[in-house]
Amino acid sequence: MPRENVLVEEVSELPAEVTAETRYRAVVFESGSTARLDLDDSRAGSWLAALDEMRTAGLAAYVELDPATGVITEVLCPLPVVVGELREQDDGVDVELVVSQARHRLSRDNPEFGELLAALRRAHESQEPVLVTETLDEHEIIDVRPDPKVRSESVETGDSEVLGTPVTLAKANEMFTLVNNRTACSANPIPPGIPFTYPDDGCWGRAHEMCRLMIAAGVQPDKVWIYGNLHVVSFNKPNCNVYWGWHVAPTLTLTTGETYVVDPALFPNPVPRATWASVQGDPAASLVPTGADVFHRSIGGGLTFDPTYSQTNSVLATYRAQLQLRAAGASGPPPYFNCLTRPPRTQWFGTIAGNTSQRWFTFGWPANWHVLWTIMPTLICPGTPTLSWSVAVERANATQATYWITVTNSSPHPVRFEGRYDVLST
Repeated sequence: MPRENVLVEEVSELPAEVTAETRYRAVVFESGSTARLDLDDSRAGSWLAALDEMRTAGLAAYVELDPATGVITEVLCPLPVVVGELREQDDGVDVELVVSQARHRLSRDNPEFGELLAALRRAHESQEPVLVTETLDEHEIIDVRPDPKVRSESVETGDSEVLGTPVTLAKANEMFTLVNNRTACSANPIPPGIPFTYPDDGCWGRAHEMCRLMIAAGVQPDKVWIYGNLHVVSFNKPNCNVYWGWHVAPTLTLTTGETYVVDPALFPNPVPRATWASVQGDPAASLVPTGADVFHRSIGGGLTFDPTYSQTNSVLATYRAQLQLRAAGASGPPPYFNCLTRPPRTQWFGTIAGNTSQRWFTFGWPANWHVLWTIMPTLICPGTPTLSWSVAVERANATQATYWITVTNSSPHPVRFEGRYDVLST
């Protein structure tokens, strides 16, 4: 039976008007049901953006409500999937969802474990589409229900022709820059940005969009698919670890004959295919090349195509919404300092709330040194400046100085940064 005080359906309206209390924003669902968004909740802005992304893309939203007030207490983005293999473990069930590269779990600690497992088994047996909702970071399944929306796709079997034409390494770097410049803001991912900083899932949509951009620029890429027990370390995941059953990215064949992979979710530049595979944690993983036209390749070899990019846009919208919801959570937007090694000449990592100023100080610096301070955002958010800063100095004693750095965040969202220094002379 459906969970109490939960709505899972498409959003039809987000009326701009707030109530007379100027505190609540209405959310109207396709069935006519309504909920209230408390604008005093620190998550409200991100939730509103995620709900609007889902509304525009025609995706269902999952919202939990306070039964007494109808106020939204949680927002998640269900995955429209088919249930694949179910593998029972001592502490739960590993669940394969199609299409999804991530690992999904149903925990035995969930009080609705039996009911959810039965729903997953029915969906697996029927192969009927379902909407599966899970926790943001651990991918623990909390809700399963039929998907009322009819979704079409073109599935074929066989091989796809590899068509890529050779390019120089300079051209490969140019293509990397082209797609990397489309990175969605980690704190406010809006269309048409690509959610590279949500590493958990969605690679097939990112790869197809990257191929579209390269083809439009006159370069023909291919793709490479990797299957295995994959594990990568990422500073864009709160616990630093990402697990996949498979992954895909565009490839470019160089004039030297080498194959390079374009994958901004893993690297800051194009890399050889062997390097790309090596960071994914499974030396026994299998690699399969295909043409750029393949939207999804199953482990069994079934091919799905998306020549109109309608499915691609839906995947990108889904994971922009997931990134938006993660940014609204307790961990905030990526990257996460616990996953980072402090670079040389970085004095500290800092986080500053939106539309605020905050001062830091650092002491014990030799007074005869000429020290230059720079505040560099680590939050990727292209399009507008976010941080400015000023430096004041205190002569603490005859030989030492204390620097006071005031940082101002002109954006509406939290920003993480590095406090960098350079010693120009001593």
